[in-house]
Amino acid sequence: MVYFDYGQNRYVCSRPTLIPDIRAHVANWNHYRRATGVWPVLSILTFLTRFALLIVGVAVAIFCGVMRRGWTSNEYYLISIGATLPIILLWYLVERAAWNHDLRTRGLASNGDIWGLNQFPPDEPPPRHRTH
Repeated sequence: MVYFDYGQNRYVCSRPTLIPDIRAHVANWNHYRRATGVWPVLSILTFLTRFALLIVGVAVAIFCGVMRRGWTSNEYYLISIGATLPIILLWYLVERAAWNHDLRTRGLASNGDIWGLNQFPPDEPPPRHRTH
């Protein structure tokens, strides 16, 4: 079960699961669709690409482990973690940028707002800045 925490403007899973953010993402996308009439395609694509990158990364790590290349097991683990950690952090930023782009495109957030992947802006429109 997923519920919306109005104090944090985000969806929260009521029971911990293996991957709780999948349900929170789907609830967030449904909220977006109800508010705009369309799905946040860019955010959905980047979220699904995360799993494709994960599968490719595991395959490359297994391939490098099979090839051995003269590495000890500790070197293999350190190189695998050292190579994947920057990619994971970078991809988190890409997903967040895609979600914020979708929100701004439909006028749900202003340009200065930055929302987390499972956050949704309040239902009132963002304040408009007056230009002189």
